[in-house]
Amino acid sequence: MLNWLKKLGFIVLAILIVSICVNLFLGPHYIASGGLTGLAIILEDLFSVDRSIIVLIGNFLVLVLTFFLLGRETFLNTVIGALLLPLFLGFVPHHMLIADPVLSMILGSILFGVAIAILYANHASSGGTAVPPLIFEKYFNLNTSIGLFLTDGIVVLLSLFVFSVRSFFFAIFSILITSLTMRGIELLCNRFTKSDKSDHA
Repeated sequence: MLNWLKKLGFIVLAILIVSICVNLFLGPHYIASGGLTGLAIILEDLFSVDRSIIVLIGNFLVLVLTFFLLGRETFLNTVIGALLLPLFLGFVPHHMLIADPVLSMILGSILFGVAIAILYANHASSGGTAVPPLIFEKYFNLNTSIGLFLTDGIVVLLSLFVFSVRSFFFAIFSILITSLTMRGIELLCNRFTKSDKSDHA
């Protein structure tokens, strides 16, 4: 029970960080850097539908895939993230925290990468396009950071037709920074894991 509560705490923290990144760093500058949240930013601009509602609908569809392809534990963890994300997106204010789009993109992308890495470390996700990388890793042995880069690329291409070319390139750099952050955390965790094993040997 204690381990489960600890894992739940990390999941809640990660989802909160994702919501902050979207509403305070990326969304205000129309940076749709992949994922269901990026798609929600695009659709919100096109159809004037709140991004939290779009994420809620998208996550419902993703949960079906998670249940059948990733197993019960990941499904239960994804349910938590999938329900909390639209809730937090509706709760966290839509506000431009940093006026400089470059600085906002960099900080938001780093935080986003940290949040997703925390979720993956706990075999969970925020739903949306964070789930396909888990499926790719399980069935095709593809690194999650690479899988996330591929799935997010589709959303970025869509943003090119909705927002400015500048927003398009910002989104590309955002994905690169997020992927590098995730990869760096994975390598760091692997190093500590190997160090602990060698100490106990």
